[in-house]
Amino acid sequence: MPDPCPLPFALPERPPVTLLRHQDARALRQDGSSGRTQPMAGFEPRFTDIVDYVVRITDEIWMDRAVGYIYDTYDASCVIYSSYGIVRSVEEVIASTVATLNSYPDGEIHHLNVAWSGDEKAGFYTSHLGHSRSTNVGRTAWGQGTGKRTSIRFVADCISRDNRIHTEWLVRDNGAAVRQLGYDPHVIARQIAQGGSPESFLVSPETRLDGQAPRARLDVDTRTVEGWARALFHDVWNLRRLDWLARHYAADMVAHAGGGRTAQGLRNYQSLILHVLTAIPDGHMRVENVCWSQEVDGVIVAVRWTLEGRSTPGGVLGECPAGKPVFMMGMSHLRLVAGRIVEEWMLFDELGVLAQTYR
Repeated sequence: MPDPCPLPFALPERPPVTLLRHQDARALRQDGSSGRTQPMAGFEPRFTDIVDYVVRITDEIWMDRAVGYIYDTYDASCVIYSSYGIVRSVEEVIASTVATLNSYPDGEIHHLNVAWSGDEKAGFYTSHLGHSRSTNVGRTAWGQGTGKRTSIRFVADCISRDNRIHTEWLVRDNGAAVRQLGYDPHVIARQIAQGGSPESFLVSPETRLDGQAPRARLDVDTRTVEGWARALFHDVWNLRRLDWLARHYAADMVAHAGGGRTAQGLRNYQSLILHVLTAIPDGHMRVENVCWSQEVDGVIVAVRWTLEGRSTPGGVLGECPAGKPVFMMGMSHLRLVAGRIVEEWMLFDELGVLAQTYR
């Protein structure tokens, strides 16, 4: 019997990969013995597929403390983008990993999803959504160890080829982390701004108008995953049509957002979006990448995006300086069941954005 609520887009066929959700974490860590299910020339033969690669190297580096394995899995001149600036060498990745492990020695990682696209020739794009719980024992960039627990989400979007990651976009929910550790986000943001960055982004927000006329809807093929996602984000964030959310989201949907925020139901989800837009009222949303996964509990579409504009007090940035050009780098993972979005993880680092307002 056909599905009465099919997906709003068509999914192309591709090789089966490791499933993560509702799986035994111990089984995921066992060495692959079933053989490779996906062509991966240049990758170590023990990886069965690209999802297995991402999960396994993450666990070995962060859980088993195989810090030096980063030399084997990151390109020597890798580029890492975040809200704080740009890193351009594997040595900086090593140093950051050592410092983080020292700050949170009992850290544990839970893998929520790995969406992907690409192949062995062009390289693989992966969007890794995870949840980290740990105790802050050692010093962080924000101050001495506090002994307090943190529970935050992160997303790492990576491009890998021949067993090495050469480009990464990283979003960690530092807004939630600073509050859980007992810090004032504004004090920490000023501290970050004063420290500066060796290489930072130039922010030049687009106007919200097309000449003197408001922007129109996108002319894209919404029967594809990418076209559907780009149209959705444009309609909601650029056209501000929050009344159209009901066309795509289930009435009882749940959203997990940056700053440790949770919104249950469409009305509260609308309030969450308004809370973000209040902080960047002239914000222009730009979708930068779309990929997807087929999991045991639905299809998950991962979207990497940037919201650019000028800051205003009163939203997610609190009582921030007004009129400062800022960009919010974000990643959203949308889980669809019966043709509707039932769950969303909307990750952004408000601390990084807040620091931009104090520069």
